[in-house]
Amino acid sequence: MSNPQDHPHLEEQAALHALGLLDQAGRDELLDAARRDPEVDRMIVEFAETAALLAYETPGIQPPPALRSEILRQLPARGATAKVIPFASWVPYAIAAGLMILGLAEAWKIAGLKSQVRSEHTRFLAANAEAQRLNQSNALIGLRLATLEAKDAAYASSQIIVAWDPAQHRGVVSMANLPAPPAGHDYQLWVLDPGAAAPVSAGLITGSRTFAVNPVTTPSPGFAVSLEPSGGRPEPTGPILFAVAPGP
Repeated sequence: MSNPQDHPHLEEQAALHALGLLDQAGRDELLDAARRDPEVDRMIVEFAETAALLAYETPGIQPPPALRSEILRQLPARGATAKVIPFASWVPYAIAAGLMILGLAEAWKIAGLKSQVRSEHTRFLAANAEAQRLNQSNALIGLRLATLEAKDAAYASSQIIVAWDPAQHRGVVSMANLPAPPAGHDYQLWVLDPGAAAPVSAGLITGSRTFAVNPVTTPSPGFAVSLEPSGGRPEPTGPILFAVAPGP
Protein backbone atom coordinates (compact mmCIF):
# COMPACT_ATOMS: atom_id res chain seq x y z
CA MET A 1 0.00 0.00 0.00
CA SER A 2 1.49 3.42 -0.98
CA ASN A 3 1.63 6.50 1.18
CA PRO A 4 -0.37 9.35 -0.45
CA GLN A 5 2.10 11.81 1.07
CA ASP A 6 4.67 10.38 -1.34
CA HIS A 7 2.58 11.87 -4.18
CA PRO A 8 2.01 15.58 -3.42
CA HIS A 9 -0.06 16.04 -6.58
CA LEU A 10 -2.66 13.63 -5.15
CA GLU A 11 -3.01 15.85 -2.06
CA GLU A 12 -3.53 18.91 -4.28
CA GLN A 13 -6.04 17.06 -6.44
CA ALA A 14 -7.93 15.86 -3.33
CA ALA A 15 -8.13 19.45 -2.02
CA LEU A 16 -9.37 20.75 -5.37
CA HIS A 17 -11.84 17.87 -5.61
CA ALA A 18 -13.26 18.76 -2.20
CA LEU A 19 -13.84 22.31 -3.47
CA GLY A 20 -15.35 21.16 -6.75
CA LEU A 21 -12.50 22.81 -8.67
CA LEU A 22 -10.81 19.70 -10.12
CA ASP A 23 -11.11 19.16 -13.86
CA GLN A 24 -12.42 15.92 -15.31
CA ALA A 25 -8.99 14.47 -16.13
CA GLY A 26 -7.72 15.15 -12.62
CA ARG A 27 -10.89 13.73 -11.09
CA ASP A 28 -10.55 10.53 -13.12
CA GLU A 29 -6.91 10.15 -12.05
CA LEU A 30 -7.73 10.79 -8.39
CA LEU A 31 -10.69 8.41 -8.25
CA ASP A 32 -8.69 5.72 -10.05
CA ALA A 33 -5.95 6.08 -7.42
CA ALA A 34 -8.58 5.85 -4.68
CA ARG A 35 -9.93 2.60 -6.10
CA ARG A 36 -6.44 1.11 -5.96
CA ASP A 37 -5.32 2.54 -2.62
CA PRO A 38 -7.58 2.83 0.49
CA GLU A 39 -5.25 5.50 1.89
CA VAL A 40 -5.98 7.80 -1.06
CA ASP A 41 -9.71 7.15 -0.61
CA ARG A 42 -9.41 8.06 3.08
CA MET A 43 -7.55 11.26 2.15
CA ILE A 44 -10.36 12.29 -0.24
CA VAL A 45 -12.98 11.78 2.50
CA GLU A 46 -10.97 13.78 5.06
CA PHE A 47 -10.46 16.69 2.66
CA ALA A 48 -14.17 16.72 1.83
CA GLU A 49 -15.13 16.74 5.52
CA THR A 50 -12.70 19.56 6.25
CA ALA A 51 -13.98 21.63 3.30
CA ALA A 52 -17.54 21.24 4.55
CA LEU A 53 -16.53 22.24 8.05
CA LEU A 54 -14.65 25.34 6.86
CA ALA A 55 -17.51 26.45 4.64
CA TYR A 56 -19.99 25.93 7.45
CA GLU A 57 -18.01 27.80 10.09
CA THR A 58 -16.93 30.79 7.95
CA PRO A 59 -19.28 33.75 8.68
CA GLY A 60 -21.19 35.40 5.85
CA ILE A 61 -20.04 38.79 4.54
CA GLN A 62 -22.29 41.43 3.06
CA PRO A 63 -20.42 43.30 0.29
CA PRO A 64 -20.83 47.02 -0.31
CA PRO A 65 -23.89 47.68 -2.52
CA ALA A 66 -21.80 49.25 -5.29
CA LEU A 67 -19.48 46.21 -5.51
CA ARG A 68 -22.41 43.80 -5.60
CA SER A 69 -24.07 45.77 -8.41
CA GLU A 70 -20.84 45.86 -10.43
CA ILE A 71 -20.31 42.11 -10.14
CA LEU A 72 -23.91 41.35 -11.10
CA ARG A 73 -23.64 43.72 -14.05
CA GLN A 74 -20.61 41.86 -15.41
CA LEU A 75 -22.25 38.43 -15.20
CA PRO A 76 -23.11 37.07 -18.69
CA ALA A 77 -26.75 36.64 -19.53
CA ARG A 78 -27.82 33.01 -18.99
CA GLY A 79 -31.40 33.13 -20.21
CA ALA A 80 -34.61 32.72 -18.27
CA THR A 81 -33.58 29.46 -16.62
CA ALA A 82 -30.24 30.70 -15.28
CA LYS A 83 -29.93 31.27 -11.53
CA VAL A 84 -27.67 33.82 -9.86
CA ILE A 85 -26.07 32.65 -6.61
CA PRO A 86 -26.46 35.37 -3.96
CA PHE A 87 -23.13 37.10 -3.31
CA ALA A 88 -23.43 36.61 0.44
CA SER A 89 -23.65 32.83 -0.02
CA TRP A 90 -20.59 32.32 -2.20
CA VAL A 91 -18.18 34.71 -0.50
CA PRO A 92 -17.81 32.36 2.56
CA TYR A 93 -17.22 29.48 0.17
CA ALA A 94 -14.51 31.46 -1.60
CA ILE A 95 -12.82 32.11 1.72
CA ALA A 96 -13.06 28.42 2.55
CA ALA A 97 -11.54 27.60 -0.83
CA GLY A 98 -8.59 29.84 -0.11
CA LEU A 99 -8.06 28.23 3.26
CA MET A 100 -8.28 24.79 1.71
CA ILE A 101 -5.69 25.53 -0.97
CA LEU A 102 -3.27 27.17 1.48
CA GLY A 103 -3.66 24.99 4.54
CA LEU A 104 -5.37 21.68 3.96
CA ALA A 105 -2.39 19.90 2.45
CA GLU A 106 -0.27 21.08 5.38
CA ALA A 107 -2.87 19.74 7.80
CA TRP A 108 -2.66 16.38 6.04
CA LYS A 109 1.13 16.43 6.39
CA ILE A 110 0.78 17.26 10.10
CA ALA A 111 -1.54 14.28 10.51
CA GLY A 112 1.08 12.16 8.79
CA LEU A 113 3.75 13.45 11.17
CA LYS A 114 1.54 12.59 14.14
CA SER A 115 1.19 9.08 12.75
CA GLN A 116 4.97 8.83 12.44
CA VAL A 117 5.38 10.04 16.03
CA ARG A 118 2.95 7.37 17.22
CA SER A 119 4.88 4.76 15.27
CA GLU A 120 8.19 5.95 16.73
CA HIS A 121 6.67 5.88 20.22
CA THR A 122 5.48 2.31 19.65
CA ARG A 123 8.94 1.30 18.46
CA PHE A 124 10.47 3.03 21.51
CA LEU A 125 8.22 1.10 23.88
CA ALA A 126 9.08 -2.16 22.12
CA ALA A 127 12.81 -1.38 22.31
CA ASN A 128 12.52 -0.44 25.97
CA ALA A 129 10.70 -3.70 26.75
CA GLU A 130 13.40 -5.63 24.89
CA ALA A 131 16.12 -3.81 26.86
CA GLN A 132 14.40 -4.72 30.12
CA ARG A 133 14.12 -8.33 28.98
CA LEU A 134 17.83 -8.41 28.16
CA ASN A 135 18.68 -6.88 31.53
CA GLN A 136 16.64 -9.56 33.24
CA SER A 137 18.34 -12.22 31.14
CA ASN A 138 21.75 -10.84 32.07
CA ALA A 139 20.74 -10.90 35.73
CA LEU A 140 19.68 -14.54 35.41
CA ILE A 141 22.95 -15.38 33.67
CA GLY A 142 24.83 -13.83 36.61
CA LEU A 143 23.06 -15.94 39.24
CA ARG A 144 25.28 -18.40 41.17
CA LEU A 145 23.82 -21.69 42.35
CA ALA A 146 25.36 -23.25 45.44
CA THR A 147 24.41 -26.67 46.77
CA LEU A 148 25.19 -26.99 50.48
CA GLU A 149 26.75 -30.26 51.63
CA ALA A 150 25.34 -31.99 54.70
CA LYS A 151 27.93 -32.10 57.49
CA ASP A 152 25.87 -34.36 59.73
CA ALA A 153 24.84 -37.87 58.64
CA ALA A 154 21.41 -37.32 60.20
CA TYR A 155 20.74 -34.73 57.45
CA ALA A 156 22.11 -36.76 54.53
CA SER A 157 18.69 -36.96 52.85
CA SER A 158 18.10 -33.21 53.20
CA GLN A 159 19.01 -30.75 50.46
CA ILE A 160 19.64 -27.00 50.62
CA ILE A 161 20.38 -24.87 47.53
CA VAL A 162 21.11 -21.14 47.43
CA ALA A 163 20.64 -19.02 44.28
CA TRP A 164 22.85 -15.95 44.74
CA ASP A 165 22.67 -12.66 42.80
CA PRO A 166 26.13 -11.04 43.15
CA ALA A 167 24.94 -7.76 41.62
CA GLN A 168 22.18 -7.26 44.21
CA HIS A 169 23.82 -9.11 47.13
CA ARG A 170 20.68 -11.09 47.65
CA GLY A 171 19.55 -14.63 47.13
CA VAL A 172 16.93 -17.33 47.46
CA VAL A 173 17.36 -20.34 49.72
CA SER A 174 15.44 -23.50 48.84
CA MET A 175 15.31 -26.66 50.93
CA ALA A 176 13.89 -30.18 50.71
CA ASN A 177 13.45 -32.93 53.30
CA LEU A 178 14.76 -30.70 56.07
CA PRO A 179 13.29 -31.95 59.38
CA ALA A 180 11.81 -29.53 61.88
CA PRO A 181 14.47 -28.16 64.26
CA PRO A 182 14.56 -29.49 67.82
CA ALA A 183 12.44 -27.65 70.36
CA GLY A 184 13.98 -24.36 71.39
CA HIS A 185 16.15 -24.13 68.27
CA ASP A 186 16.09 -22.63 64.77
CA TYR A 187 18.06 -23.12 61.58
CA GLN A 188 20.10 -20.03 60.69
CA LEU A 189 21.66 -19.21 57.31
CA TRP A 190 25.11 -17.65 57.02
CA VAL A 191 26.95 -16.01 54.13
CA LEU A 192 30.66 -16.87 54.16
CA ASP A 193 32.64 -13.87 52.90
CA PRO A 194 36.44 -14.37 52.82
CA GLY A 195 36.84 -10.62 53.32
CA ALA A 196 34.71 -10.53 56.49
CA ALA A 197 35.94 -11.27 59.99
CA ALA A 198 32.99 -13.56 60.74
CA PRO A 199 30.07 -15.24 58.88
CA VAL A 200 27.32 -12.81 57.90
CA SER A 201 23.86 -13.69 59.18
CA ALA A 202 21.19 -14.09 56.49
CA GLY A 203 18.46 -14.80 59.03
CA LEU A 204 16.48 -17.79 60.16
CA ILE A 205 15.18 -20.32 57.65
CA THR A 206 11.86 -21.99 58.30
CA GLY A 207 11.17 -22.65 54.61
CA SER A 208 12.26 -21.48 51.17
CA ARG A 209 12.64 -17.69 51.17
CA THR A 210 14.59 -14.72 49.87
CA PHE A 211 17.28 -12.89 51.81
CA ALA A 212 19.63 -9.94 51.40
CA VAL A 213 22.85 -8.88 53.13
CA ASN A 214 25.28 -5.99 53.01
CA PRO A 215 27.68 -6.09 50.04
CA VAL A 216 30.28 -8.87 50.20
CA THR A 217 33.77 -8.90 48.71
CA THR A 218 33.31 -11.83 46.32
CA PRO A 219 30.72 -12.70 43.65
CA SER A 220 30.78 -16.31 44.83
CA PRO A 221 30.50 -16.37 48.63
CA GLY A 222 30.06 -19.56 50.60
CA PHE A 223 27.00 -20.46 52.65
CA ALA A 224 26.33 -22.41 55.84
CA VAL A 225 23.38 -23.45 57.97
CA SER A 226 23.78 -23.89 61.71
CA LEU A 227 21.44 -24.97 64.48
CA GLU A 228 21.04 -22.05 66.89
CA PRO A 229 18.91 -21.31 69.98
CA SER A 230 15.46 -19.93 69.11
CA GLY A 231 15.68 -16.49 67.53
CA GLY A 232 19.19 -17.00 66.16
CA ARG A 233 22.52 -15.44 67.11
CA PRO A 234 24.77 -12.65 65.69
CA GLU A 235 27.49 -15.27 65.13
CA PRO A 236 27.33 -19.07 64.80
CA THR A 237 27.32 -20.84 68.18
CA GLY A 238 25.73 -24.18 67.32
CA PRO A 239 26.80 -27.03 65.08
CA ILE A 240 27.23 -26.37 61.34
CA LEU A 241 24.81 -28.77 59.61
CA PHE A 242 25.31 -27.70 55.98
CA ALA A 243 28.03 -25.70 54.23
CA VAL A 244 29.65 -24.87 50.92
CA ALA A 245 32.96 -22.99 50.65
CA PRO A 246 33.32 -19.68 48.75
CA GLY A 247 34.04 -20.01 45.05
CA PRO A 248 37.07 -18.67 43.19
